[in-house]
Amino acid sequence: MNRTNGYTTDVSYPAFFYKEMQPVWLCCVAHFLGFAAPDLTRPFTFCELGCGTGTNLLVAAASHPQARFVGVDFNENHLQTARAAALSSGLENVEFIGCSFQEFATGHRTPFDFITTHGVWSWIAPEHQTSLLDCVQGHLKPGGLFYLHYMCHPGSTELATLQHFLNLFAHHIPGISAQRAHTGLKLLRQLSDRGLFTDQPAVLKHLRNLEKLNPNHVAHEFLTDHWQPQHSVAVHQRIGQAGLGYLGSADVFHNLDTSLSVPGPMQAVIRQTQAPALAETLKDMARHSHQRMDLFQREPQPLGQQKHLAQLGEMLFQPLPDTPTQGPISFATPIGNIEGPENIFSPLLQSLATGPASFARLAQLPAFAGQPGALLQALQLLMRQEIVHPLKPAPATTTAHAERLTQWFRRNGISLQTIEPCGTAIRPHPTPSTPPTDAA
Repeated sequence: MNRTNGYTTDVSYPAFFYKEMQPVWLCCVAHFLGFAAPDLTRPFTFCELGCGTGTNLLVAAASHPQARFVGVDFNENHLQTARAAALSSGLENVEFIGCSFQEFATGHRTPFDFITTHGVWSWIAPEHQTSLLDCVQGHLKPGGLFYLHYMCHPGSTELATLQHFLNLFAHHIPGISAQRAHTGLKLLRQLSDRGLFTDQPAVLKHLRNLEKLNPNHVAHEFLTDHWQPQHSVAVHQRIGQAGLGYLGSADVFHNLDTSLSVPGPMQAVIRQTQAPALAETLKDMARHSHQRMDLFQREPQPLGQQKHLAQLGEMLFQPLPDTPTQGPISFATPIGNIEGPENIFSPLLQSLATGPASFARLAQLPAFAGQPGALLQALQLLMRQEIVHPLKPAPATTTAHAERLTQWFRRNGISLQTIEPCGTAIRPHPTPSTPPTDAA
């Protein structure tokens, strides 16, 4: 079992795709929240810190040939896979750099419009978190967007017992990290059958979820010496010290009015809580949040009401392949299913089924007359459920790279299909497999 600075390096992290990390999605969310965002019709720069095998960067690079993408990771096996995919897809606008965050912060000079990092923050030592923030502080342009995914309290708190045991046990048995993770889970199951978690049903539920995951996934997320969920308010304060402001969540569900995103009895309490930090903490508690996908901006640039409405009006949306064309729709959310009524969603989906539509055109539907906020909520629910997606802004560009990347994914057993007009990818045949930290 090999580790670098307490982090697993002897096995590769599985390929996962997150729509929330893509430029089109990030700009859309910023605009929804009433802030300016980088102009995707012009050349822009994008960096992912801890890029793994490059799945998210590759999709972005294939969708935006006018932009420049940089991925940073210290696992050479990850980088070899990423570079092979870029070469096979003919992508010349993406570069994968093998170095530490500290080396990148001091040795790289390109300013970026976007910087993203998923999962890494929760698995590295505090000094490496500082180096990661040095990259952001030193390289993110004014007005640039920073996406940060991390494990948070209270939902991930219950995982601490399992993580501590798996990491400790792994130091006492032979084999590569994935084998040690598998053996550790197998032992926990045997001990559980003997009553180890009799009074801990939540921990037992997490164990069942971990047993469904790829052992490489478990090794990377749980066999680390610096595993640390954090309170979102503490993270926001630390990012704020680097000169960035919190805009909202890249998971659009969490930006919805509390009438949809927290249990009913808590809604009035949170709305009446004037201290932002306290309100955010109550939201995490009410949602039992396991992870967050937070979006920050350097020198936040609010649009103002008139510009905000104008920006929304210009945004284009289209349905994704093989999605419903009428309501009602049941939306799976962290607080349970939300039923989307037919009289709201059928007209919306039927209008979109005829072709891409602007927010302004959709707002003219009788179901949303004089209620742009209701349309905004409906679109965000549809986006989260992967039924509808924002389109890239004009001028649209089309290349063969996206299709070549889809073919590379297929040859390498990765179930992803690029959707270039939307700057994203979808899973053509969904499986029960759960992406990192959601399952836990």
